[in-house]
Amino acid sequence: MGEVSIPKKYGILRIILRRPYRIAMASFLAAIAAGTLLLALPWSSSTGRSVGVVDALFTSTSAVCVTGLVVRNTATDWSLFGQLVILALIQAGGVGIMTAYALLAVMVRQRLSMGFERMLTGVVPAGPAGGIWPTVKFICILTAVVEAAGAVCLFVSWRSDFDSFWRCAYFSVFHSISAFCNAGFSLFSDNLVRYRADGLVCLIICALIVVGGLGFLVARDLKDFAEWWLLVRRGKRARLTTHTKLVLTVTFLLLFVGFVGIYLTESAATLRDVPTSERMLAALFQSVTARTAGYNTIDLSPGVVAPATALLLMVLMFVGGSPGSTAGGVKTTTLGVMVTSIIATVRGSDRAEMFDHSVPQQVIHRVASIILLALGVVVAGTFLLLVTERNTLGQFGFLSVMFETTSAFGTVGLSMGLTPHLSVWGRLIIPAVMFVGRVGLITVLLSAARVHRPVSYMYPPSDIMVG
Repeated sequence: MGEVSIPKKYGILRIILRRPYRIAMASFLAAIAAGTLLLALPWSSSTGRSVGVVDALFTSTSAVCVTGLVVRNTATDWSLFGQLVILALIQAGGVGIMTAYALLAVMVRQRLSMGFERMLTGVVPAGPAGGIWPTVKFICILTAVVEAAGAVCLFVSWRSDFDSFWRCAYFSVFHSISAFCNAGFSLFSDNLVRYRADGLVCLIICALIVVGGLGFLVARDLKDFAEWWLLVRRGKRARLTTHTKLVLTVTFLLLFVGFVGIYLTESAATLRDVPTSERMLAALFQSVTARTAGYNTIDLSPGVVAPATALLLMVLMFVGGSPGSTAGGVKTTTLGVMVTSIIATVRGSDRAEMFDHSVPQQVIHRVASIILLALGVVVAGTFLLLVTERNTLGQFGFLSVMFETTSAFGTVGLSMGLTPHLSVWGRLIIPAVMFVGRVGLITVLLSAARVHRPVSYMYPPSDIMVG
């Protein structure tokens, strides 16, 4: 999207606000900075002493980027105030800073300028109707309804585990928001390992993760589709868009492959001595949560988890969720378009097709760029950690370092135990990777790049041998 005209009197704000990509980055950076200041306060810590700027920055970035990697135990190292700050950052980062800002403007009945609405459209995906406000309204309603339903279900499931009504309610709300936003923060010291055999809790968390990871556009498309078939049944027949079909197809395949793979590899490792039903539930839960949520019910420590499982989890984390969702990663549609392009190449076709539609060539170019840039970020982050964390490599090894970097980029939060042992440099590298993974590589690059106006000429094509 091009630049928006902003009066020169706004100074440096003009440079930020006239580009939607820059306003997205600025919003996330502002939230991270505010969270860092609040979490660095003494009363945010359970000990009454400040945790320091570095740990506060790491935790704030992890919360805003809905990652879940922690250098401080959320349950024991933060006070109630600190936990509430983390929860607020998760909600802001999950739903989107710009969506929250737009909601605030609607609540106070302020009319936004056309310029700001255009910028907002560049950050919050609008649907086929073209208006941004219906999308913002739907996002807020969906978030409130799903998180409230999740909290109620978790409360019913956990009520017997808590002596206090309010403590159970607090835990239920916290984990519902964290799961829907695909954050992975937990108030239990062992994450959710204690509920590995609890089918109801696991399925509730999985449902919240999947709904949050599908994307708001897909959720609205499914709502309109269901409304027509169940209530309307007249006029133009409702159909799912190609985007929705691709998201649902890739999501199902990834969940199925992850479930089968984890079940087979962990049956001879961490799940060897557990009943078959519990083994299947743990494999399903881990397959779902690897899609950028970060909860775990199996031990991922080096030497305990099977290396094949770690590799499979890294693939799932790298792909992540879907566009316009609370999840990170390169996104399911990116993988789907790339696979479609590969199939077209194998068939000798110069046109990629899916669901009776052609894929524009510029989309394939964008997908290739995203995947290559994402791999570059993961490799660069892994390399830097291998340099800065060489003192801990003997304990964790190369696989743990790459696992941690991939988890940070995919904003997942799964860890093989390296994060709490990171040096100061490591605690700065991982947040940088989390930020790039959450905001998006294209957003980061376009926010810094100059806008090139289209030209009326084209250079002659050249034959280049590849492959």
